[in-house]
Amino acid sequence: MSDQASALDLLLAAGADLDAVAGLMPHVDPAAVKVKVAPGWMRRIWFEGIAAMTLPTAIYVQPSVMDHYRAGAEPDRWGPLIVHEMMHADQWRRLGVVRYGFRYLGDYLRGRVRRRGHWDAYREIRLEVEARDAAARVSFGGPV
Repeated sequence: MSDQASALDLLLAAGADLDAVAGLMPHVDPAAVKVKVAPGWMRRIWFEGIAAMTLPTAIYVQPSVMDHYRAGAEPDRWGPLIVHEMMHADQWRRLGVVRYGFRYLGDYLRGRVRRRGHWDAYREIRLEVEARDAAARVSFGGPV
């Protein structure tokens, strides 16, 4: 079985409100965004608790996310995760690689300078706040 799918496939399986997704992320086509199982080397450098990461080329997920998608299990967990990561894909497209990187890292470092722990600094990154808000604004009706 393939270690990748399109974000659209996952959103459809989770019963996501695709009109809401399109309204929140006009710069990204879910059918064109690949969701791939992250290779082992990538997962080894992730902080514990990371389920996914978006780079300009794809959304990379833990194997368990793809396993749950294939099994149709827990769409209420991985559906919002895919919306969250798609918002990052939209941000990459809107801001470009350099601006995205500086904004993301700058916010994180500001949090750390303010003596925030890793997770608190991460949660305060404006791009993460926007992605969490997007995921919260999309409703899921179960598999279609």
